[in-house]
Amino acid sequence: MNTKKLFYSVISVIMFISGAAMMFYFLWENGYIDMPKSAAPSEEYADFTYPSLPSEIKPSETTAATSGETTEDTSGESEITSQTQSPIDFDQLKKANADVIGWIHMTNPDISQPLVMHKKNDSYYLSHGPDGKYNKKGSFYIERSYNNADLEDTVTIIYGHRKSDGSMFGTLQKTMEKIDLANNPQYVVIYLPNSTKTYHIIATIRHDSSHILVYNNFNKKADYDKFFNMVYSSKGTGVQLVAGEKPEFGDKVLILSTCFKTDRNKRFLVIAKELT
Repeated sequence: MNTKKLFYSVISVIMFISGAAMMFYFLWENGYIDMPKSAAPSEEYADFTYPSLPSEIKPSETTAATSGETTEDTSGESEITSQTQSPIDFDQLKKANADVIGWIHMTNPDISQPLVMHKKNDSYYLSHGPDGKYNKKGSFYIERSYNNADLEDTVTIIYGHRKSDGSMFGTLQKTMEKIDLANNPQYVVIYLPNSTKTYHIIATIRHDSSHILVYNNFNKKADYDKFFNMVYSSKGTGVQLVAGEKPEFGDKVLILSTCFKTDRNKRFLVIAKELT
């Protein structure tokens, strides 16, 4: 009898510990428990480190194309009068990984990493780093099936994991929720080999998991207007809408997409409009 009681006691303890561990993992993975800042590992890529990137984004300094602005001289031929130098050495990056198409830079949260696009497999960089090697943190990437590498589409979506350790888009939602976007404008800068694009963040919303670019043809005004009318009618947790900045057909828009904190079946979207 004692042996039987001991057996069931041991089984009960094991089940309790296992249940507690599973519950802790669920809460941690879904963002209910934050990791201590000291536990968050730093992101280091030997071939992808550029300390010369600006610490603060100034839109007036980043909107010009890296190929320069041109004016007409007296002979009627164009000449470069000013030039904005990209701080990114794309020749070096492409030697390390030809799939690198750009560089995403934000100050809030602090994000500065390569932007990639796989030539055949849209889901490749869900589990591979910007060096092309396996990495469960993945990369910031654009799907080739739906967007072009030059970010000239009407709407471009950048995907990235929301990692519980704070890496990638791990703190994106938490950071955005602490900022009053109406009174403290935030920007996303995308460095490309031949240009620099700056986007003003105008909205953050919670969205379902449906593929936005599959169900919306943003080249059609009706679809474009319907989607952004939906955005600007959103309410609830994670929603911020900058008044007077709703995109109008013709505006180019960048969307950052990641898992919604506390509900992995939803997406957290940061919507930004290109400055012109």
